[in-house]
This record gives sequence, structure tokens and C-alpha cells, in this order.
Amino acid sequence: MIHFIIGTKAQFVKMAPLMFLLEQEQSPYRLLDLGQHAALTGAILNDFGIHPQISRISTAHDNVESYRQALPWLLSCARLILGTKKRLLEQHFSSFSGVVLIHGDTASTLLGFYLGKRAGLRVGLVEAGLSSHRLFDPFPEEIIRRHAEHRADFLFAPDSVSESRLRAMGLHGEICNTLYNTGLDAVSLIIQRHNLMATPPDAGSYSVLTLHRLETLTSGRKLRRAIQYAAKLAECIGPVRFFLHGPTRLALERQHLMEMLNDNPAYTLAPLLPYPEFIRQILHCRYLLTDGGSIQEEAAYMHVPCLILRSRTERQHGLGNNARLATFDVKSDCAFLKAVGDDRSGFCNNYDLTASRHIVDFVKRALL
Repeated sequence: MIHFIIGTKAQFVKMAPLMFLLEQEQSPYRLLDLGQHAALTGAILNDFGIHPQISRISTAHDNVESYRQALPWLLSCARLILGTKKRLLEQHFSSFSGVVLIHGDTASTLLGFYLGKRAGLRVGLVEAGLSSHRLFDPFPEEIIRRHAEHRADFLFAPDSVSESRLRAMGLHGEICNTLYNTGLDAVSLIIQRHNLMATPPDAGSYSVLTLHRLETLTSGRKLRRAIQYAAKLAECIGPVRFFLHGPTRLALERQHLMEMLNDNPAYTLAPLLPYPEFIRQILHCRYLLTDGGSIQEEAAYMHVPCLILRSRTERQHGLGNNARLATFDVKSDCAFLKAVGDDRSGFCNNYDLTASRHIVDFVKRALL
């Protein structure tokens, strides 16, 4: 049996194509939802048209957006890890053996790894091998990914660079190069299912801003710098739609930045959208400003001019083509965005879901 243990929106999105393929093949699988983004889970599954057998850590339906919410969530997961193997296997894996698939570099990645191991199952890490080459930047994501890589049974690298890094580390886990990241499969699948290529009336009239990384939100200096710089860029690139994750809004309020944003006519503040609608917004925007790695990746797939509001990134997607790290020089960054925008090509759908098929086929062979 293939088991998925995931908890965040990005993990659900990037693992959804694997579940989609398993359902197409009528292969049974199970999902343990850790509930880090519990309020979004059902909608994401519906967006992709998948219907897994689900077990949940708790009955709560709220996202974990603050330290106050994180503590009981972490404790509930810890109790399972510290409990008996028999109870965990029966309660959340229906006593099935097999392989657990986890994803990425979040708290849910770490918890999923230890839950899978505590249940006596082999664990595969999807999107392994990425690295900023700085242990504490981004923190704690880089540490979590390295920790899981050293202990996982299977490592699914999204490209040859990541594969080479993993092999050079001499890890015990079996390595599989999936050729590209499953994020492209997710974007392709959602665009096809929801007919997102149709051009809306406001296409090209706005830019998109997102800020949600822990390293940004927990640093008043970094958050203020990003907001102030985006405001300067707005004078050059025009209207900006700022999509606010729950933790982002809380951080902006803590740093007293909401008033500045509300008073700036270039900004439109908007709540987090359902995934298909958000992809539509990115697909048809003028420019993209973000601190997010997954969104950087999605921008590369859709050839959207992208400025990454960070000092470094663990992903190579789009760098030197449609994307670059911000120089925090308005003239230089605006010139880059406009040059890329003038030479922008359209999205080429990749509906064969090759990366996801590589993972599914590899795990099925491991289960024989």
C-alpha cells in the first residue's frame, strides 16, 4: 500500500498528481492528513478530482497560523509518534504495510517521516536534493530537508543537479531522478481541469505579490524591507494584488504595516484564493513578486516574469530566464521584469504527468 502523510497546502498540491494517477489506475492508497492547513484540504482534493481514504490527526478544521495554534498541533502529532506502533498502524494506516511518501521541508515533512518510521514503514521523500547550501538559510527548512534526506529509504530528486547532490552525499536511501518536479504536473493538471488558459478581461493589468515564508514573517526587518521595496516597485510596475495567507496578515498586523498597505492606492489586498483561481491569477498577471519557492517554480512553468524577494533560493527554476533574486535596486529590477515581460512565451501544458508516473512506478516496484 502507498501511504501519503502531508499537511500543508503546497504538499497537497504537489502530491495530488500522484494520487490522481493511482485513482486512474484503480490502485488503493491512503492519506494521513496532518492538518497543518486543515481548512484547505477538502477544497484542494476537490480541485484535483481525487477521493482518497483519509485519516486525520484531529477533527479541527482551522489552519495552523500562529504559535498558539502550533503547540497543541505539534503535541497531538508527538503523542502519536511516542505511542505504540500497533495503535498507530491500526488507527492511521489500517494495519497496511507499505511505503509512506512525504514531501519537501516543512514541519509536516519531519512529523510525517517519524510517523511513518514509528509505524514500521519505509519512507520516501519527494522533492529531495534541493539545497541553498546554507544550513540555517532558509531556517528551519534546510535543516528539515537534510535531516529527512539522511534517513529516508527512497529519495525522489526533481532533476539531475539534485540527483548528483544526493549521490555525492553517500546516503543509504535509493535515489530516483523524476526529471522535473511534480509541481509542473500539478499546474498542468489544474489548468487542464479548470480551463484556465482562457484569457480573462483583466489579463496583464496587474502584478501579484505573495509573502509567506517563515523566515520573512518572523523577522520584522525582513518583512518591512520586502513590503517597502514592493511598494517602490509598484510605482514602476503598476497595480499590485497582494494575496495574504493567514500568517502573513498576522505578521503584517504585528509590525503595524497594514495601514501603510491600505493607504497605498497601488495595492489591492486579497485573501488566499482556491488553488485553481490563484493559478489563473499568476498565469495572466503582468509580473510576480514572491518569497515563495513553490511559487517561483510555478512562475517558471508559466513563463511569468518573477522577482524573488529573498537573498538566496534553494531552487534553480527560472533563474537567469524568467526569474531572479531581487537586487533591491528599483531601476535594475524593474528593467529585468520588463525585459522578460517583453519576451514572454506562453504556457506549454505537460499533461502526461511524467514526474508523478516515475514516482508511482518506482514505489510500486519497491512494494513487489
